[in-house]
Amino acid sequence: MRPTALVVGLTLPVALLAACSGPAPSPQLPPRVAAFAKLPDWSGLWEPNVFVGEGIGQSLSAEGLKAGASIMNVTFPFTPEWQAKFDAAKAALAAAAAADPNHPLAPTYNNCASPPFIMNMASPAIFEWRITPEETTLVDTINGIRHIYTDGRSHPPADELWPTKTGDSVGHWDGDTLVVDTVAIKPDVLLTPQILLKMSDQLHFVERIRMVNPDELQDAFTLEDPVALTKPFEITFVFKRVKDATRMIDETECDQTTDRNPIVNGRFTSITTR
Repeated sequence: MRPTALVVGLTLPVALLAACSGPAPSPQLPPRVAAFAKLPDWSGLWEPNVFVGEGIGQSLSAEGLKAGASIMNVTFPFTPEWQAKFDAAKAALAAAAAADPNHPLAPTYNNCASPPFIMNMASPAIFEWRITPEETTLVDTINGIRHIYTDGRSHPPADELWPTKTGDSVGHWDGDTLVVDTVAIKPDVLLTPQILLKMSDQLHFVERIRMVNPDELQDAFTLEDPVALTKPFEITFVFKRVKDATRMIDETECDQTTDRNPIVNGRFTSITTR
């Protein structure tokens, strides 16, 4: 009986040691794979909620009209000087529209391309987010593209910056929220869908972009301009997931003078509605 007892005595500690050690540790992910694993998944196609259910001729749905009201009816905290400029631009727009109500005014920017900041984030297009550890890139179907660098870089020195349509954007991740800082935007800013207003050279944008549920992204903008504004101005753009499309299609193959709504003397000359 002694040999049997010896075998049992030797195997029992080994079994206990194996049970305490638990399962073998999973292999460590390569650094780049691990970096991707920390990022949120914003894949798929998205559109501004203003254009959800849009009809023929870009007629807005009831849902779109409700969403658009929050953009159209905003009040900007302008300084007295800039309030006067905004009121004059608004009055001129109303007078021009009243002069020929049968032919709506066309945009003052290229109607076949992405509009100027900040309304480029609420344009009638399909958007796609491409997220990597070094950069988040936003592309749309009307030739708009934004590069948001998240590799730790800062903005270029002031003497190396020049104003562009979408400016210079750097960002970082705060959990699952992308925090973006943008400078060097061209001064003619589209603050409403129709009014371009020249802001000061101190204009600065901060965004907090996050997915609030699987079918909705929110982009909370804060505009800062100590010359033109009495305090920071906040506005949120909402994106809804597109479920009836599977690919990006370029929508910029149009000519402002020969498209289905040709522009003559700054006005659309035909409107398609149903």
